[in-house]
This record gives sequence, C-alpha cells and structure tokens, in this order.
Amino acid sequence: MTYTCPITMAAPAFLLGIDVGRTGLGLAVLDGNGAIAASSRRAFGVAAGEPADPQEWWRAARTGIKEMLRKANLDADRIRAVGLSGDGFGFAACDKEGKSLCPTVLGHDPRCDEAVAEVVRLIGPRNLANLTGGIASTAATAAKLLYVKTHEKRVWHDLAWILPAKDFIRFRLTGVAATDAADASATLLFNPKTRAWSKQLAQALGIDVNWLPPVVAASAMTGRITDAAAKECGLAVGTPVIGGAGHAIAVAVAAGALAPGTALVELGSVGSLVVACGDPPRDPSGRLRISCHAPPGRGALEATGIAGAEGLDWLLETVLSAESAQARRNQRDPHEVLAELASEVPPGADGCMYVPGGRAPGGFLGLRPGIGRGHLVRAAYEGGALAARECLAAATTAGVTIDRVIVAGPGAAGNLWPQILADVLDRSVDVAPVAESAAAGAAMLAAPAVGVHKTLDIALQAMVRRHGPLQPRRAAAEAYATLIPRHRRIAAGIAGDAPPAEAAPAAEAQA
Repeated sequence: MTYTCPITMAAPAFLLGIDVGRTGLGLAVLDGNGAIAASSRRAFGVAAGEPADPQEWWRAARTGIKEMLRKANLDADRIRAVGLSGDGFGFAACDKEGKSLCPTVLGHDPRCDEAVAEVVRLIGPRNLANLTGGIASTAATAAKLLYVKTHEKRVWHDLAWILPAKDFIRFRLTGVAATDAADASATLLFNPKTRAWSKQLAQALGIDVNWLPPVVAASAMTGRITDAAAKECGLAVGTPVIGGAGHAIAVAVAAGALAPGTALVELGSVGSLVVACGDPPRDPSGRLRISCHAPPGRGALEATGIAGAEGLDWLLETVLSAESAQARRNQRDPHEVLAELASEVPPGADGCMYVPGGRAPGGFLGLRPGIGRGHLVRAAYEGGALAARECLAAATTAGVTIDRVIVAGPGAAGNLWPQILADVLDRSVDVAPVAESAAAGAAMLAAPAVGVHKTLDIALQAMVRRHGPLQPRRAAAEAYATLIPRHRRIAAGIAGDAPPAEAAPAAEAQA
C-alpha cells in the first residue's frame, strides 16, 4: 500500500501600509503580488491647514488597523510587516516619552509668514537653496519650529523629539524614533546631497540637532510592535515596522516611478509630482525642490499642490453639494459625478481656468454668465494638468531628461483626468490606479525588508500594476497648446513671479 504525505502550503504573507495625510489616514493591505486585500481612509475631522492634535493620527491608526484586519479577514499574525508614509510638511513636537506637546498643521501654516522671513534672514536664500535644495515656505518644519520657539515657549522648553507625521505613528507602534531621507528633506533642516541633518542650519536657527530623529533607509527595519501598541491596534507583538517614505515618494513607489528620467504625477490628494534622478540638479525656478528617492543613492525633484484635490473638493462642498450627497446615498464615489460633468465639456471651453494653489493661493478664473458646472470641473482637471506641465518643463530646463510619465492617486481611477494630462503634455502617459497609493507604496517598501521579495526592484516588478499608455489626442492637444501661454502668465502673476502687466489676467475673477 502506498501512502501519500499531504503537502501543507505556507499561508501567503500580507503587508500593511499606513499613510498620514493632511486631513485623514489612508491604509492598505497588500499581498506579495501587489493585490490589495483591503483599503480604507479615516478622516481626522479637521480641514486642511487647521491645527490638529497628533494624537488624532494615532487614534485613526489604531482603529483603522483593526478595521483593515476585519475587512481583509486576516489574523494579526498574517501581517508580515508594516510600512509607513505621511506628509513631510509638518511634525509632532514631542517630549522624551513621545507625548505630543501641542497641535500642529500639516502643509502650509498661515501663522508662519513671519517665521519664513526669519529663516531667510538667518540663513540667506542662496545658502538655504545650496544646503537644502529648496526654498523657505510656511509648510517647512524649519519655519514652523521658529513659530513654536516664539509663541509656544513651554512647548519649546519640553521638546525632546521632532517627529514627522508618519514617524509619530512609528514611535507609538515601536517606541523608536526614526525617519527617512525624503521626509527629512522636506524640513529645510536636512542636506539631501549628504543625506544628513545640517548642523549649520540647526545652529543658525537655534534648534537642537538631537531633537531630530536618526535617518534610515526606506526599506530598513526600524523596530517591532510593542506589547502596549499591540493591545491598542490589534497587530501581533513583534511585527516589524519599516522605515517607509514621505507621501510623494511612497506614491512614486506604488506607481513604479523609480528609474532616473521617470516622472510621477499624483492626480488628487495633495497633487505631488516626483521626477526621479540620479543626482538631482537644483531648479532655478524654485518650482521643484531636491529630495531623496527610496532606493539608496537615488535622488528626486519634488513638488506638492500641483494636481491636487483642492478645487474639486471645493466644488463638491459648495457648487455640487446636492449631487455629492445624492451620490453617497447611492453608494457612488462623488468623483464619478465630477468626471461625468467634465466629459460633456470640450477641452479648454469658454476660457474658464483653474490655477492650483501650490506656490500661492489659486482659484477659478474667467468666471462669467454661461459657465456651467461641467466647465468648472473641467477647468480643475485642466489646471492640474497645466501646472504639472510647467513643473516637468522646469525639470527639463534644469537638465533632467524625462523619458516616461506615470500617473497615480485618486484621480487615476478613471481615464478622464489622465487623458487630459496626456493631451496637455502631448505625450503618452501610463496609469497606476492603485487605491490609497501612498499607503500601498509604503507596504511595497516593506516587502524586501522581511524577505517577501529579495530586493526592492524585484518587489516592484511583482507588485506594481499599471495600464496604458494613454496617447494624446491631436485635436485636444492643439486646443491646450493655445491655453499654455495664458496659464503660464496667470500662474506666474499669482505667485508674484511676473511683472504687473503679465499678472493682470489673474484679476478677471476668482472664486
């Protein structure tokens, strides 16, 4: 008699990604092939630009993780590792125990105008650009810290850690302070060329460099889930937590936009743009700052607020509030309604234009009787695409050859916005429609750290999912070619980069 020994198949591994955004937390669980087992987004209950208690990030994370495990029908021990991502334009001011000391703003903080001027005065604009590859803004941690130093003296006295958003979550999960080079680059306290904190900048601004966390590789293991964290969030004790990456870089990872000469345009969310480079040059126009990409030794040019969701969100909250509510009652994504309205309007119709507020306050321009809802939605899509074109042109002028453009983010879920971008750029565009792209990218970064794949390149070959390319349509590309000079003049005028005569069109109308 012959006996057959049953073969037991190993249970597939899953990876959890967490992304701390400006208004909510994104989560995604992926298997080793890149398939998403579950994803979700949890709102913080604050609008963009409003101060929030970092403890709200942790509350969203601990409840969101439990929800993810339920949605994916997974036991906690099936999660092989956790990857982290988040908005690098903000931080949690913490004491030595990792307790948050005050509310904070992710993104631009309107309270910090004077602090920006002080950063420029103390460092000098040229020295700042040479050391950090960026320019001072109200979003940078350096300026926000000077605001705390002036207005929150008790917080300043108790400071022990300055932790970017995702790294506050890391501390709560593992008790370890660490960050990645991309988030560090966004602070204006870090030299992306040397990949180290700048003692010169910290000293000039009166900041203790010991407050800044160690910088680790994106795929490095930084710690493990503690007993206390496991009880709060439902993960297994000892689960590895990986270095991760800033939001924009994590989206680029999810789209597979890592090779030098590859550009990532995030449609929706914060509207990030990343151009992968070997040794990134400085952009003289100031549109793009130097950052660090996920693979060791690779750099990037980066910007935010390019093709973001601000204009579309404003439309959903005001002009299309009834349609948005009806869509949710019917369990539809309200953005599907936006796309349907915009698809009824030809390219560049009736002169309505939207300028994103990436560098300065933007808005809808050219409003007049006869402009319908579809025109406004179309203008928002086109405004993001035109702004992305200007940033890609700036990268080319700085000396980077762009071989490929990939789009990701919420706006990549349908073909309309990616097609508009292809038409505006007059070049082919690949599409990576990944749910919760930044969280998914963070999960992918964890794959090589725990042996799900041998290297990051192998992991992305197995896990990244794209379709396309979408080709530009000749008639649409010709229509947009006539809009490009006007958009450039208006955007330059709003940002204060143009003489008054060129800035005049911006005064037509603004909502």
